[in-house]
Amino acid sequence: MQKRRSHKKSRNGCQNCKKWHTKCDESGPPCNNCTLRKAKCVYSRPNSDNDSTTGSLAIRARQRELAAYRPSVDRPPGDVGTICAAYGGPSRLMDLELMHQWSTKTYDCFSGIPEDGYYLQHILPRSALKYDFMLNCIMAISSLHIARSVDESQSTKYLNAALEFYNRGSSSFRMNLGSINEDNCLVLYMFSAIAVTVHLAIPQSSPNMLKHATVAFDLLNGCTSIGMMAMPWMLKSDFPLRTFLSRIGASKDIIDADAKAAFVRLRLLNDQRYKSTTEVNPDEEDQLGVVVIHEHELYEMAIHSLEICYAEEANGVLQGFCTTLPSMMGKPFISLVSQCDPFILLIVMHWAVLLNELDPKFWWMISLGKKLAVEIADLLRTRHPDLALEWQEAIAWPLTRMGLPATRSRELSYNEGVGWELV
Repeated sequence: MQKRRSHKKSRNGCQNCKKWHTKCDESGPPCNNCTLRKAKCVYSRPNSDNDSTTGSLAIRARQRELAAYRPSVDRPPGDVGTICAAYGGPSRLMDLELMHQWSTKTYDCFSGIPEDGYYLQHILPRSALKYDFMLNCIMAISSLHIARSVDESQSTKYLNAALEFYNRGSSSFRMNLGSINEDNCLVLYMFSAIAVTVHLAIPQSSPNMLKHATVAFDLLNGCTSIGMMAMPWMLKSDFPLRTFLSRIGASKDIIDADAKAAFVRLRLLNDQRYKSTTEVNPDEEDQLGVVVIHEHELYEMAIHSLEICYAEEANGVLQGFCTTLPSMMGKPFISLVSQCDPFILLIVMHWAVLLNELDPKFWWMISLGKKLAVEIADLLRTRHPDLALEWQEAIAWPLTRMGLPATRSRELSYNEGVGWELV
């Protein structure tokens, strides 16, 4: 009997080579066998054992919280090779095109101050060569940026490429989030920030803009959490965060008179309807061991934060500052928006004015402000007709400021014995 020829067994090969019972060259992904067969090359990676440290446990808890709002996007069915062949997705030539797009145009869309430019254009791409999730994120947003400027026949190719890059990056990002440190904190933060814009830039099948925005708020809140954890490292890094923070503080006196009158009106409505809820029982706070924040106080905080946004946008030193409002307010604000709290939605309508007036370089925000304002106005008029009448002037102001009709063609009317109805 002929002896079986001995051979060296591949123990770290890809999943496909193991399934095919062929020797893997372990050079991937993709390995040579998967390249020849145009198959998706996946390696089994050992789980990290970083759970022993307290900091890692805290971060993993935050990771589980973020998982509920993970920015994964559905793409057409099939393996990577099939998608690329059918839609002209990611390729080596496209990689070069997208990196050129980032380094010449797209990077500037994320510059709030001039000092951001050098970091985004030079330092971040070099860091992305070490972290695949950041590289995929840069490719995704650059691909979406190009998709907006080409005709529809070409747009599909770039949209599908963006989805593929983004899904790859999201998976790797979640794996790295459990081991945040001084070396990777900046790229993790930048990925989470750009993920918000990817979510807003990808065409949505659902017409519910408020729900779409709420998911973006959750993603932005996750980005803020990463930033707070990494703050000591980021302040010492090449990222000009310290410079950005030093320039916050525009005077509210520079807000235009029309907007000032709108804030006076919001505060008056808040006092009239909600100030009575601020009466606090001291014994209740002592027993609970926490400070109870009532509706009136929370609404006042939101109005105050919105005033800061108006002042900074009027000052013009920090471009796009108004987009930080959800992160300034945190979870209570996001929770109330998701619950469609009437007064918070009224405040969001006033915030939508700033979104509508943003520099066109923030292209993913185009039309978001108007769509939000119209949807909220309709929601208030149909779900809360009594409040809509009481707040009629406050609802009309954002619409008028954006050049939209202050009233709809069909209005609400109250008939005795019938109730509220559209006429």
